[in-house]
This record gives sequence, C-alpha cells and structure tokens, in this order.
Amino acid sequence: MQGFFLHDLKRSFLNRGFFAGLIIVTWILVSAAFHAPLNRSRSSYFILTEVFAASGFGPFAAIFPSLAYASVFCEEYNSGYLNMIYSRMLPGKFALTRIVTVALSGGTMLAVPFIIVLSMAYCFGIPGIPAGSDEGLLKGAVLLFYIENYGEWYVFLWKVILGFLFGCLWALAGLAFAVWISNKYVALIAPFVLYEAMWLALGETSALNPIYLMRGDDLGSYPLSGFIEGMYILLVSFVVVWGLKRRCQNG
Repeated sequence: MQGFFLHDLKRSFLNRGFFAGLIIVTWILVSAAFHAPLNRSRSSYFILTEVFAASGFGPFAAIFPSLAYASVFCEEYNSGYLNMIYSRMLPGKFALTRIVTVALSGGTMLAVPFIIVLSMAYCFGIPGIPAGSDEGLLKGAVLLFYIENYGEWYVFLWKVILGFLFGCLWALAGLAFAVWISNKYVALIAPFVLYEAMWLALGETSALNPIYLMRGDDLGSYPLSGFIEGMYILLVSFVVVWGLKRRCQNG
C-alpha cells in the first residue's frame, strides 16, 4: 500500500491540472495585491482586504481544487484500470489513499498562493493594528482580537489552514462526483455548481455557507471555520467511500 500511496501522491501533484490551477490562483490573488500600494504606506490588512474581499476570487474559488486529480478516477474506471487496482488492494485501502492524495493536491493548490499573498501583505504593508489612513479598518472584526491577543503569526497560520482545508473540501467534492457519475466534465464543473447553489441557498447562514469559511472572518472564529470545513470534508469523504463500494459491488 505504501508504494501505491507514494505513486498516487506523486501523480496527484505532477500533472497539468495541478500546475494550471496553481498558476491561475496565484495570478488572481497576486494581481489583486497589486491593486494596493506595495510600498509600506498602507496596512497589511488593507492589502489582504484587496486580495480576499475585493478580488472576486471567493465566488469562483471552488472551481480550481478539483482540476488537479479529482477527475482521474473517471479515466481509471472507464478504461478498466480500476479493476487492476482492486486486484492488488482492498477497495477500502484504495478509497483512503485516493481521498488523501486528492485532498492534499487540492489543499496545496490554494495554500501555496495564500502563503505568497500573505507574505506580500506583511512584507510590503505595515503590520500591526492599522493606523493613520487605515485606522478603524478592523473595528469590530475578529482580526483585531487575534492580533492583540495572539499576534500576527496566528492570523497568517489560520489563513493558510483555512485555505488548505477549503481546497481539500472542493477537490474531494470533485472526486465524489467522479465516483458517482464517472464523467470527467461533471467532476470538474459540478463542484462549482454545488458551491454556488449552497452559497445562494444558505444565504447569510455564515456558519454553514462555504463561501464564508475560506476567510474565517465572517464567523468570528478561525478555529470554528476550520472545524466546520473539517466536518464537510468528513461528510464528502463518506460519500466517496460509499460510491467506491457501490462501484466495486456493481463491477
């Protein structure tokens, strides 16, 4: 199993979909950062507002994570390659391996750009509680509480964690659609459709609405946002395992 896991992990990262998604997300977020003056004249959090709130990335964020590896299952199933895998390992072990590799590739696709733009904000903006022209920028925001009580490393770390979990979630959503429908294009498009539908259906229910979980600011708690994303990941993983067992039984 270890040999297959390492092989599958390598495939999940070394493919055109992963690099295409990584480059596109990085370009969108870095371009948004350049809308703010990067000369240490504005608060780091003004730059982050431009990146995560004003860039328009949030409504489309679910498109990218599944580009990496989620739809590969369709090719494996339709070509019969999956039967060869099942002849060498139990379906449960395959399911666990594929869930982990798909989640890691999708999560990394968002975490790396997040690290880049957060580093830009802290390097080319003014860290700390906003002052001067940016005074009051964080008034009433959970960010202010975290900066004062834990420091900016806490904000940086949780922003990356939430981005990573968001990527894991929607990459696995793509895998779930691939397992149940076995159509590559459905696996790539359906997660975005589901994301938009949940956004509209849940509305201002920020604790469950996925569009609010990626930033964490709207819930007033980064750990709570991470916990809810984790629960969604477990739910989608269950759907994936259920679908794989169904595929195995039906042949």
